[in-house]
Amino acid sequence: MTKPKYIIKKIANSRIKYLFEQAKKVYNKDPDLANRYVELAQAYSRSANVKIPKELKRRICHSCKKFLVPGVNCRYRMQSRSGKGSHITLTCFNCNNKTRYYIKKENLKKGKTEKNIAEVNN
Repeated sequence: MTKPKYIIKKIANSRIKYLFEQAKKVYNKDPDLANRYVELAQAYSRSANVKIPKELKRRICHSCKKFLVPGVNCRYRMQSRSGKGSHITLTCFNCNNKTRYYIKKENLKKGKTEKNIAEVNN
């Protein structure tokens, strides 16, 4: 007897979050193991057809698929521009890939950007 899909998705979400927590804990000792945890989390996401949460997805380099730790193997820069809009630029030190995350104006007014940056850095 197979499990219902909602149970499978719930289990996959909890495993993905757990793997990211473990990757964060173990990165200082063994970066390769942390990268393996991220690969496993992506595999769970694909097999259960579940999206990785946005705050966790931003901890993965889009180019080389490595786990990103701010200040160690990546850099965050925030730029404010009136024409194009404000954005956060994430630079991976492994592959020099630059990824931009645009910030909506309504989020700037509400002060959500400071909260989002604090969540990413933790």
